[in-house]
Amino acid sequence: MAWPNTVRKDDLRIEFYRGSGPGGQHRNKTSSACRITHKITGISAQCEDERCQHKNKKIAFRRLAAKLVPLMKKEVEGEQQKIRPTEVIRTYHQVRGTVKDKRIDKIFKYDEILDGNLESLIKEICN
Repeated sequence: MAWPNTVRKDDLRIEFYRGSGPGGQHRNKTSSACRITHKITGISAQCEDERCQHKNKKIAFRRLAAKLVPLMKKEVEGEQQKIRPTEVIRTYHQVRGTVKDKRIDKIFKYDEILDGNLESLIKEICN
């Protein structure tokens, strides 16, 4: 799963509902509790601690981020380990006038290679 740098709004499902537990008329009449679900992973976070819908939404976002960020970091670190630095195939020495191909351990003339005369190089690689 490739993670973007940020989580898009389209990837989230935000629901508001009435909180449960004691609280009297206010709790029974207002939908202040919030549940946020990350659609891709199915991870959700909810909050019904505050009386205000906005505060509950903010807290739920923080809780969701606390769950998603470690997963995102783990995924990114795994992808970085798969990437390996490129291997140097040829070394060009202008001062010496040579080109060394490290795969076949042969040295060629610098001017010929830069002029496009690659026949000798190709023959050696193919053999």
